[in-house]
Amino acid sequence: MKPLDQVCSTDAYAPDHTAKVHNKFDTRRSIMEELRAFASSVPDFRRLDKGNFRHSLNDIIMLMILGRMAGCIGRAEILECGRYNLNKLHKMGMLRNGVPSEATLCR
Repeated sequence: MKPLDQVCSTDAYAPDHTAKVHNKFDTRRSIMEELRAFASSVPDFRRLDKGNFRHSLNDIIMLMILGRMAGCIGRAEILECGRYNLNKLHKMGMLRNGVPSEATLCR
């Protein structure tokens, strides 16, 4: 998602010379594509060189977002939602190694 560009209007007809905000999108993407782009933009500060790396951070973030959108409040409910919808998430290319544990979600 690109940032909003501010264009200062200096016309005589512009009230109070306020800045107008224009949202410039090059392509139309779905909400899911925007969410996945956001999740993949978050830097991963985990120790990836020590092994023991099963779940990508963007999969965990997407699970959290989709669980909250489904009305799940706690970690246990979010994980239950992930287990219930695991086949759908696999079809979307997420959670290839299954649903993470609650400890992984906490980290």
